[in-house]
Amino acid sequence: MKVLAAYYSRTGNNEKLVNELQAKLGCDVEKIVDTVNRRGILGWLKSGRQATRKEMTKIESIMKDPSNYDLVIIACPLWGSLMPPPIRTYIFENKDKFNKVAFMSVSGGGKGNEKTIPDFETAIGKKFSAVLMLSQAEKKRGGYEEKLQEFVESISKL
Repeated sequence: MKVLAAYYSRTGNNEKLVNELQAKLGCDVEKIVDTVNRRGILGWLKSGRQATRKEMTKIESIMKDPSNYDLVIIACPLWGSLMPPPIRTYIFENKDKFNKVAFMSVSGGGKGNEKTIPDFETAIGKKFSAVLMLSQAEKKRGGYEEKLQEFVESISKL
């Protein structure tokens, strides 16, 4: 199966998780690059406001066509249990190109953020084939490797 992990990572946590996934799964990777400066407190406030309003942003052109993959794994943080604008834009621009989709995230609430899954699935128009949600604390202290391996195994069975 040909797999693409498309990710957005403001602080680097999701990028590190995608790199671990790539090492285990051998998937291709697409970094979604936001053109908006989200640094500092003002960037954080602006980001939260845009996520709450379900706004999109301008992202740099992608290099990999999602339609060339059997599965696209979307990886990103959740901002207040909401989809970040760069991912909303990526989904909006590519949702008709997704065959199967999965989701993974490192964010403050971890598994408690599952309430945002319906928003993603509605935006994509498909149910996730697999989901991995880790909290920042869980990622930092370690011990999540078993969950990551279970995620990889569930993807391998698709």
